[in-house]
Amino acid sequence: MANQKVVFFDIDGTLLHDGHFIPESTKQAIKQLQENGVYVAIATGRGPAMLSGVREQLGIDTVIGYNGQIVVHQNEVIYKRPQPVDDLKHLTSRAKENGHTLVYLGEKQGFTTRQTDETVATSLGALDIPLPAYNEEAYETHDIFQTLVYCQAEEESIYTQNYQAFDFIRWHPQAMDVINAGSSKADGIKQFLRLTDIKREDTFAFGDALNDLEMLRYVGTGIAMGNGLDETKAAADFVTKHILEDGIAHGLKKFQLI
Repeated sequence: MANQKVVFFDIDGTLLHDGHFIPESTKQAIKQLQENGVYVAIATGRGPAMLSGVREQLGIDTVIGYNGQIVVHQNEVIYKRPQPVDDLKHLTSRAKENGHTLVYLGEKQGFTTRQTDETVATSLGALDIPLPAYNEEAYETHDIFQTLVYCQAEEESIYTQNYQAFDFIRWHPQAMDVINAGSSKADGIKQFLRLTDIKREDTFAFGDALNDLEMLRYVGTGIAMGNGLDETKAAADFVTKHILEDGIAHGLKKFQLI
């Protein structure tokens, strides 16, 4: 794959608007990108099986999933880094003591520590992610790649100051992502490049949120969405237009990829 260019796309706020639809201009831009011989991949906080049909709609077979903790290339898992069981067990106990719900995310499905939690249902439903199955000990029988802890911002320190094995990234007013320490979309991209021999300088990425920062800084060219956070824009080489203002197409044209 010498001299092969590759573009990594975040999903929510980048490819997918409001958790539900891909703008038509984005679909056409991705199609043109592929016809131009540029490799297209997804880099997301979601799992490979929780992408709301985005892969199928856009014909993409490579996913950097769970913020870099699993990499699927041509529909085969080529790298995975599950979370340590002992630390998950301790996290589960602490969350239970504090009345906080956890959601464990595996390769193909999710699990929750509470049978009913309206916040979980609402937050995941907004992203078109299926409601997790109730299983408080799923971490003992399944590889878990990411955990969600549902708590208020003022309660974060209960977790963030007590786990060296994990990094915590707030993605919702009432929830944080829990990922392996040092993991990021950039780490997953590194694994992908190592296994495909694509050069770092030939990589591009689009993103809008906090979990895109490392990715945008790592790739050859990082592009932030116009609807992205200020921190994301500051980390990028270029800020394109809003997702609903043909932002993907505008960014790809800027760098003559389409």
